Amino acid sequence: MDRESGTARRPWLAWAAAAAVFAAALAFQVARIPALEHDVVWAEDGAIFLRGALEDPAGSILAPYAGYQHLLPRLLAGAIVALAPLAGYAAVVFWSSAIIAALVCAATIPLARWAVPWLPARIALGLVPVVVPLVAPEIIGNLADLHTFMLWLGVWIALSMPATRVESWVVAVAAFVAAMTEVQLLLMLPVLLLRIHVRRPLLWPVIGGFLLGLAGQALSWLLAPRAGYDGVPIGIPDVVVGWLANVVMPTLRPTEQGIREAFASQGPLAAAPILAGFAVAALVVIVLGSWRARIAGAVVLLASASSFGGSLLASPIEQFQYASMQGDDWLTAIVDLRYGGAAGMLLAAIVPIAASVIAERLAGRWRAIGRPVLALGLAAFIGAMAWQSPDTGSHRIGVEPWSEQVERQAARCGSGQGPELLLIAPYNRELALDCRTIVDEP
Repeated sequence: MDRESGTARRPWLAWAAAAAVFAAALAFQVARIPALEHDVVWAEDGAIFLRGALEDPAGSILAPYAGYQHLLPRLLAGAIVALAPLAGYAAVVFWSSAIIAALVCAATIPLARWAVPWLPARIALGLVPVVVPLVAPEIIGNLADLHTFMLWLGVWIALSMPATRVESWVVAVAAFVAAMTEVQLLLMLPVLLLRIHVRRPLLWPVIGGFLLGLAGQALSWLLAPRAGYDGVPIGIPDVVVGWLANVVMPTLRPTEQGIREAFASQGPLAAAPILAGFAVAALVVIVLGSWRARIAGAVVLLASASSFGGSLLASPIEQFQYASMQGDDWLTAIVDLRYGGAAGMLLAAIVPIAASVIAERLAGRWRAIGRPVLALGLAAFIGAMAWQSPDTGSHRIGVEPWSEQVERQAARCGSGQGPELLLIAPYNRELALDCRTIVDEP
């Protein structure tokens, strides 16, 4: 049960909160991506997962890509190809991905109760994964980036404490799927190893499922390492400056042009005001928080920095040498990097954790006054990110709806003509499918 007395006496409140967070997260995603763009296939969703499901439904499930496993996207692509017409693939992918992201948001409510006992803080925490502005341009509504939500889910699973045997095994399965979908959950290995010593048998299946998934990722990395990048040197200064530009700034100042101009004129100091706000929240957790809150705070902050840094180091290209950029160099810099989406989620998590710490510390009349004020502050923080999210645009714009393309290709094939290339996002990438695939739908 929750340590927070109100939800301990009334556990249905947490379930109601989880349902509300699910509905709000799903509605936000659907509204954030224009309806026409729900019918657009995104990058790997077509070239890797769709093609794999069509050509080798069983064998593709555990096939590594770009150095690691993508279990959840491959399972979903296989199911969609088996159950839906090819023309509906894009729309079903969008809705399936949005529902899974909303479920991750809802799952945060029970998973975070061990470290974040105040329910309003957990509600804010649950909304973070969909409102962080950099999540929207690429990450929402596709299979390829479900690993971002699995990183968030895995962090809170690593910090969770199941209350029942059923919950333990459900979370264990979720841990395995998350770990087999997001390789960077290897960052949680120290947390898991420390928790092995906890005398809580209900925690052991969770750790076991997590470790099994991580073993699969490690094996894939060894057998099929990531390749195809420039191999230029990326150092810690590049990671730090890149983190300021792609993670810190976009949380509350998300426009590409605004970030570029600010860094061109002020350099990395442009991020100082926003970073200061997160630093204050971190200080509150460190000074006033319980040992559980301190652990959670340390984990999310280190995971934010490490996940972003690991992404740069694993994909070394010249554009990621942020520390060498000066002045007008920033006007063409990459400052909407999708790696910043996951790291931004984890950075933003420190604010609800800090709010929960303060709420627990309040007593007497200060409790009655302070908690509503804290709740309003959290609502303003979440609302500010959600309000600015549309400023980041969408990388699906301008791609012809998938269903129209497939129907046109089916007509061409039916009249004896060969199919043309299908266009997918971003930037009208091309995908070739033969007539047998287009016409002979499952």
